[in-house]
Amino acid sequence: MNVRIGVLLVPLVVPLLLLAVWLAWWSPRSRRPLQLDPSHRSALLAGHRKAAGWRWAGLGIGVVVAAVTATTASFGLHNLGAMLAPTVFGLCVIGGVVVGELTTIPRRQGVRTAALETRTIGNYLPRKLGGLVAASTLGLGALLVTTTLMGSADDQGRAGRNLFRMCSPDRSEGAGPWPGSFYSVPLGIAVVVGLLGAALALRTIVLRPRSGSDPDLVAGDDILRRRSAEAVTAATGVMVAASMSGVALVAAGALLGFGCAPASWTILGITLLAVGALMLLLTAWCLALLLAGRRLPPVESPDTVVTGQAVRP
Repeated sequence: MNVRIGVLLVPLVVPLLLLAVWLAWWSPRSRRPLQLDPSHRSALLAGHRKAAGWRWAGLGIGVVVAAVTATTASFGLHNLGAMLAPTVFGLCVIGGVVVGELTTIPRRQGVRTAALETRTIGNYLPRKLGGLVAASTLGLGALLVTTTLMGSADDQGRAGRNLFRMCSPDRSEGAGPWPGSFYSVPLGIAVVVGLLGAALALRTIVLRPRSGSDPDLVAGDDILRRRSAEAVTAATGVMVAASMSGVALVAAGALLGFGCAPASWTILGITLLAVGALMLLLTAWCLALLLAGRRLPPVESPDTVVTGQAVRP
Protein backbone atom coordinates (compact mmCIF):
# COMPACT_ATOMS: atom_id res chain seq x y z
CA MET A 1 0.00 0.00 0.00
CA ASN A 2 1.51 3.29 -0.93
CA VAL A 3 2.16 5.94 1.68
CA ARG A 4 -0.53 8.33 0.47
CA ILE A 5 -3.42 5.87 0.81
CA GLY A 6 -2.01 4.43 4.03
CA VAL A 7 -1.86 7.88 5.63
CA LEU A 8 -5.47 8.43 4.54
CA LEU A 9 -6.87 5.11 5.76
CA VAL A 10 -5.20 4.61 9.14
CA PRO A 11 -6.75 7.63 10.91
CA LEU A 12 -10.14 6.66 9.43
CA VAL A 13 -10.22 2.93 10.18
CA VAL A 14 -9.48 3.24 13.91
CA PRO A 15 -12.32 5.71 14.69
CA LEU A 16 -14.59 3.64 12.44
CA LEU A 17 -13.99 0.49 14.47
CA LEU A 18 -14.39 2.36 17.75
CA LEU A 19 -17.69 3.84 16.55
CA ALA A 20 -18.92 0.40 15.48
CA VAL A 21 -18.08 -1.10 18.88
CA TRP A 22 -19.79 1.82 20.64
CA LEU A 23 -22.95 1.43 18.55
CA ALA A 24 -22.95 -2.32 19.15
CA TRP A 25 -22.60 -1.83 22.91
CA TRP A 26 -25.55 0.58 23.05
CA SER A 27 -27.81 -1.37 20.70
CA PRO A 28 -31.46 -1.25 21.83
CA ARG A 29 -33.14 -4.18 23.56
CA SER A 30 -36.29 -5.83 22.32
CA ARG A 31 -39.40 -5.19 24.39
CA ARG A 32 -41.95 -7.89 23.69
CA PRO A 33 -41.25 -11.33 25.23
CA LEU A 34 -41.95 -14.64 23.53
CA GLN A 35 -44.23 -17.05 25.38
CA LEU A 36 -43.01 -20.57 24.64
CA ASP A 37 -43.35 -23.92 26.31
CA PRO A 38 -40.10 -25.70 27.30
CA SER A 39 -39.91 -27.93 24.20
CA HIS A 40 -40.37 -25.04 21.79
CA ARG A 41 -38.02 -22.86 23.78
CA SER A 42 -35.19 -25.39 23.55
CA ALA A 43 -35.72 -25.77 19.79
CA LEU A 44 -35.66 -22.00 19.29
CA LEU A 45 -32.52 -21.51 21.36
CA ALA A 46 -30.74 -24.41 19.66
CA GLY A 47 -31.44 -22.99 16.21
CA HIS A 48 -30.44 -19.53 17.38
CA ARG A 49 -27.12 -20.66 18.83
CA LYS A 50 -26.23 -22.65 15.74
CA ALA A 51 -27.05 -19.83 13.31
CA ALA A 52 -25.30 -17.25 15.51
CA GLY A 53 -22.22 -19.44 15.82
CA TRP A 54 -21.84 -19.72 12.06
CA ARG A 55 -22.38 -15.97 11.66
CA TRP A 56 -19.58 -15.28 14.12
CA ALA A 57 -17.38 -17.83 12.38
CA GLY A 58 -17.96 -16.06 9.07
CA LEU A 59 -17.23 -12.71 10.69
CA GLY A 60 -13.97 -13.93 12.22
CA ILE A 61 -12.82 -15.61 9.02
CA GLY A 62 -13.80 -12.48 7.09
CA VAL A 63 -11.61 -10.27 9.27
CA VAL A 64 -8.59 -12.54 8.76
CA VAL A 65 -9.09 -13.04 5.02
CA ALA A 66 -9.78 -9.34 4.43
CA ALA A 67 -6.63 -8.37 6.33
CA VAL A 68 -4.56 -10.84 4.30
CA THR A 69 -6.12 -9.59 1.06
CA ALA A 70 -5.48 -5.95 1.97
CA THR A 71 -1.80 -6.59 2.70
CA THR A 72 -0.49 -9.41 0.53
CA ALA A 73 -2.65 -8.74 -2.53
CA SER A 74 -1.56 -5.10 -2.62
CA PHE A 75 2.08 -5.89 -3.34
CA GLY A 76 2.58 -5.65 -7.08
CA LEU A 77 -1.09 -4.80 -7.63
CA HIS A 78 -0.90 -1.19 -6.43
CA ASN A 79 -3.47 -1.20 -3.60
CA LEU A 80 -5.98 -3.38 -5.45
CA GLY A 81 -6.07 -5.75 -2.48
CA ALA A 82 -7.05 -2.92 -0.12
CA MET A 83 -9.97 -2.03 -2.38
CA LEU A 84 -11.17 -5.64 -2.56
CA ALA A 85 -10.87 -6.30 1.20
CA PRO A 86 -14.41 -5.08 2.14
CA THR A 87 -15.95 -7.32 -0.52
CA VAL A 88 -13.98 -10.34 0.72
CA PHE A 89 -15.12 -9.62 4.27
CA GLY A 90 -18.75 -9.35 3.23
CA LEU A 91 -18.61 -12.60 1.27
CA CYS A 92 -17.24 -14.48 4.29
CA VAL A 93 -20.00 -13.17 6.57
CA ILE A 94 -22.66 -13.99 3.96
CA GLY A 95 -21.20 -17.49 3.63
CA GLY A 96 -21.43 -17.95 7.39
CA VAL A 97 -25.10 -16.96 7.32
CA VAL A 98 -25.85 -19.42 4.52
CA VAL A 99 -24.15 -22.29 6.35
CA GLY A 100 -25.96 -21.34 9.55
CA GLU A 101 -29.32 -21.40 7.80
CA LEU A 102 -28.60 -24.75 6.15
CA THR A 103 -27.56 -26.33 9.45
CA THR A 104 -30.76 -25.21 11.19
CA ILE A 105 -33.00 -27.08 8.72
CA PRO A 106 -34.95 -29.55 10.88
CA ARG A 107 -34.57 -33.27 10.30
CA ARG A 108 -37.55 -35.10 8.89
CA GLN A 109 -39.20 -37.11 11.62
CA GLY A 110 -42.50 -38.89 11.09
CA VAL A 111 -45.34 -37.29 9.17
CA ARG A 112 -44.85 -33.60 8.40
CA THR A 113 -47.63 -31.12 7.78
CA ALA A 114 -47.40 -28.37 5.18
CA ALA A 115 -48.50 -24.87 6.12
CA LEU A 116 -50.26 -22.71 3.55
CA GLU A 117 -48.10 -19.58 3.73
CA THR A 118 -46.18 -17.42 1.33
CA ARG A 119 -42.81 -16.19 2.56
CA THR A 120 -40.99 -13.46 0.63
CA ILE A 121 -37.71 -11.66 1.12
CA GLY A 122 -39.63 -8.50 1.92
CA ASN A 123 -41.05 -10.16 5.06
CA TYR A 124 -37.60 -10.35 6.64
CA LEU A 125 -35.47 -7.55 5.18
CA PRO A 126 -34.86 -4.52 7.42
CA ARG A 127 -36.47 -1.74 5.41
CA LYS A 128 -34.37 1.27 6.43
CA LEU A 129 -31.06 -0.55 6.23
CA GLY A 130 -32.07 -2.33 3.04
CA GLY A 131 -33.02 0.96 1.41
CA LEU A 132 -29.73 2.57 2.37
CA VAL A 133 -27.72 -0.39 1.11
CA ALA A 134 -29.65 -0.44 -2.18
CA ALA A 135 -29.12 3.31 -2.67
CA SER A 136 -25.42 2.93 -1.82
CA THR A 137 -25.08 0.12 -4.35
CA LEU A 138 -26.53 2.30 -7.09
CA GLY A 139 -24.29 5.16 -5.97
CA LEU A 140 -21.21 2.95 -6.08
CA GLY A 141 -22.07 1.83 -9.60
CA ALA A 142 -22.52 5.44 -10.76
CA LEU A 143 -19.26 6.49 -9.08
CA LEU A 144 -17.26 3.67 -10.67
CA VAL A 145 -18.65 4.52 -14.11
CA THR A 146 -17.73 8.20 -13.58
CA THR A 147 -14.19 7.52 -12.39
CA THR A 148 -13.68 5.02 -15.21
CA LEU A 149 -14.67 7.57 -17.84
CA MET A 150 -12.45 10.26 -16.29
CA GLY A 151 -9.38 8.04 -15.90
CA SER A 152 -6.28 8.04 -18.08
CA ALA A 153 -3.26 5.78 -18.43
CA ASP A 154 -0.33 6.40 -16.11
CA ASP A 155 3.30 6.76 -17.13
CA GLN A 156 3.62 2.98 -17.41
CA GLY A 157 0.60 2.60 -19.68
CA ARG A 158 -1.77 1.16 -17.08
CA ALA A 159 -5.26 2.23 -18.13
CA GLY A 160 -7.38 4.29 -15.76
CA ARG A 161 -4.80 4.64 -13.01
CA ASN A 162 -4.18 8.35 -13.47
CA LEU A 163 -6.20 11.57 -13.75
CA PHE A 164 -4.83 13.82 -16.47
CA ARG A 165 -5.64 17.39 -17.48
CA MET A 166 -4.18 19.86 -19.97
CA CYS A 167 -3.87 23.08 -17.98
CA SER A 168 -2.61 25.05 -21.01
CA PRO A 169 -1.09 24.31 -24.41
CA ASP A 170 2.32 24.22 -22.73
CA ARG A 171 1.45 22.66 -19.37
CA SER A 172 -0.29 19.49 -18.24
CA GLU A 173 -0.89 17.96 -14.85
CA GLY A 174 -1.62 14.43 -13.62
CA ALA A 175 -2.57 12.85 -10.31
CA GLY A 176 -2.77 9.28 -9.09
CA PRO A 177 -3.66 6.76 -8.03
CA TRP A 178 -7.06 7.33 -9.59
CA PRO A 179 -9.89 4.76 -9.26
CA GLY A 180 -10.29 4.28 -13.00
CA SER A 181 -10.62 1.03 -14.93
CA PHE A 182 -7.46 -0.41 -13.38
CA TYR A 183 -9.35 -0.55 -10.07
CA SER A 184 -13.01 -0.14 -10.97
CA VAL A 185 -13.32 -3.21 -13.21
CA PRO A 186 -12.05 -5.81 -10.69
CA LEU A 187 -13.87 -4.01 -7.86
CA GLY A 188 -17.11 -3.97 -9.84
CA ILE A 189 -16.80 -7.69 -10.60
CA ALA A 190 -16.13 -8.46 -6.93
CA VAL A 191 -19.13 -6.42 -5.78
CA VAL A 192 -21.40 -8.15 -8.31
CA VAL A 193 -20.22 -11.53 -6.98
CA GLY A 194 -20.94 -10.31 -3.46
CA LEU A 195 -24.43 -9.17 -4.41
CA LEU A 196 -25.14 -12.54 -6.00
CA GLY A 197 -23.96 -14.22 -2.80
CA ALA A 198 -26.26 -11.97 -0.77
CA ALA A 199 -29.20 -12.85 -3.03
CA LEU A 200 -28.44 -16.56 -2.59
CA ALA A 201 -28.25 -16.13 1.17
CA LEU A 202 -31.59 -14.30 1.33
CA ARG A 203 -33.20 -16.98 -0.83
CA THR A 204 -31.88 -19.64 1.56
CA ILE A 205 -33.30 -17.73 4.53
CA VAL A 206 -36.75 -17.51 2.95
CA LEU A 207 -36.94 -21.10 1.67
CA ARG A 208 -35.59 -22.85 4.77
CA PRO A 209 -38.32 -25.18 6.12
CA ARG A 210 -40.06 -24.37 9.39
CA SER A 211 -39.10 -26.13 12.60
CA GLY A 212 -42.78 -26.62 13.40
CA SER A 213 -46.27 -25.28 12.80
CA ASP A 214 -47.05 -24.06 16.32
CA PRO A 215 -47.84 -20.29 16.17
CA ASP A 216 -45.36 -19.46 18.94
CA LEU A 217 -42.60 -21.47 17.30
CA VAL A 218 -43.36 -19.83 13.94
CA ALA A 219 -43.03 -16.40 15.58
CA GLY A 220 -39.66 -17.35 17.06
CA ASP A 221 -38.51 -18.81 13.75
CA ASP A 222 -39.42 -15.59 11.96
CA ILE A 223 -37.30 -13.64 14.43
CA LEU A 224 -34.30 -15.83 13.62
CA ARG A 225 -34.89 -15.34 9.89
CA ARG A 226 -35.08 -11.58 10.33
CA ARG A 227 -31.81 -11.63 12.26
CA SER A 228 -30.14 -13.64 9.49
CA ALA A 229 -31.55 -11.32 6.82
CA GLU A 230 -30.28 -8.34 8.80
CA ALA A 231 -26.81 -9.90 9.00
CA VAL A 232 -26.76 -10.46 5.22
CA THR A 233 -27.91 -6.89 4.60
CA ALA A 234 -25.35 -5.50 7.04
CA ALA A 235 -22.54 -7.54 5.46
CA THR A 236 -23.61 -6.26 2.05
CA GLY A 237 -23.64 -2.75 3.51
CA VAL A 238 -20.06 -3.10 4.72
CA MET A 239 -19.04 -4.44 1.32
CA VAL A 240 -20.69 -1.60 -0.62
CA ALA A 241 -20.31 1.35 1.77
CA ALA A 242 -16.65 0.72 2.60
CA SER A 243 -15.82 0.28 -1.08
CA MET A 244 -17.68 3.45 -2.01
CA SER A 245 -16.04 5.38 0.80
CA GLY A 246 -12.56 4.32 -0.31
CA VAL A 247 -13.22 5.15 -3.97
CA ALA A 248 -14.82 8.50 -3.07
CA LEU A 249 -12.02 9.61 -0.74
CA VAL A 250 -9.23 8.60 -3.11
CA ALA A 251 -10.97 10.33 -6.02
CA ALA A 252 -11.60 13.44 -3.92
CA GLY A 253 -7.94 13.62 -2.93
CA ALA A 254 -6.88 13.50 -6.57
CA LEU A 255 -9.46 16.07 -7.70
CA LEU A 256 -8.68 18.56 -4.96
CA GLY A 257 -4.93 18.15 -5.41
CA PHE A 258 -4.91 19.67 -8.89
CA GLY A 259 -3.37 23.10 -9.25
CA CYS A 260 -5.37 23.90 -12.38
CA ALA A 261 -8.58 22.08 -11.51
CA PRO A 262 -11.78 23.58 -12.98
CA ALA A 263 -14.59 24.61 -10.66
CA SER A 264 -16.58 21.46 -11.54
CA TRP A 265 -13.72 19.24 -10.33
CA THR A 266 -13.47 21.18 -7.07
CA ILE A 267 -17.22 20.85 -6.47
CA LEU A 268 -17.07 17.16 -7.31
CA GLY A 269 -14.11 16.66 -4.96
CA ILE A 270 -15.90 18.34 -2.04
CA THR A 271 -19.04 16.31 -2.76
CA LEU A 272 -17.04 13.08 -2.78
CA LEU A 273 -15.46 13.99 0.55
CA ALA A 274 -18.95 14.30 2.05
CA VAL A 275 -20.07 11.06 0.39
CA GLY A 276 -16.99 9.26 1.71
CA ALA A 277 -17.69 10.46 5.26
CA LEU A 278 -21.36 9.38 5.07
CA MET A 279 -20.37 5.96 3.76
CA LEU A 280 -17.97 5.57 6.68
CA LEU A 281 -20.88 6.18 9.06
CA LEU A 282 -23.00 3.62 7.21
CA THR A 283 -20.10 1.15 7.40
CA ALA A 284 -19.88 1.71 11.16
CA TRP A 285 -23.62 1.11 11.56
CA CYS A 286 -23.46 -2.12 9.52
CA LEU A 287 -20.46 -3.33 11.51
CA ALA A 288 -22.34 -2.59 14.74
CA LEU A 289 -25.30 -4.68 13.55
CA LEU A 290 -22.93 -7.56 12.76
CA LEU A 291 -21.27 -7.32 16.17
CA ALA A 292 -24.46 -7.04 18.20
CA GLY A 293 -27.54 -7.15 16.02
CA ARG A 294 -31.05 -6.65 17.29
CA ARG A 295 -31.52 -8.48 20.54
CA LEU A 296 -34.02 -11.28 20.52
CA PRO A 297 -36.97 -10.85 22.88
CA PRO A 298 -36.80 -12.59 26.26
CA VAL A 299 -37.93 -16.19 25.99
CA GLU A 300 -40.45 -17.10 28.66
CA SER A 301 -42.45 -20.21 29.39
CA PRO A 302 -46.19 -19.80 29.99
CA ASP A 303 -45.84 -20.84 33.63
CA THR A 304 -42.59 -19.12 34.56
CA VAL A 305 -41.95 -15.46 33.93
CA VAL A 306 -38.32 -14.51 33.59
CA THR A 307 -37.58 -10.83 33.29
CA GLY A 308 -34.51 -9.08 31.95
CA GLN A 309 -33.09 -12.10 30.12
CA ALA A 310 -32.69 -11.43 26.42
CA VAL A 311 -31.09 -13.76 23.95
CA ARG A 312 -28.52 -12.09 21.74
CA PRO A 313 -27.30 -13.42 18.41
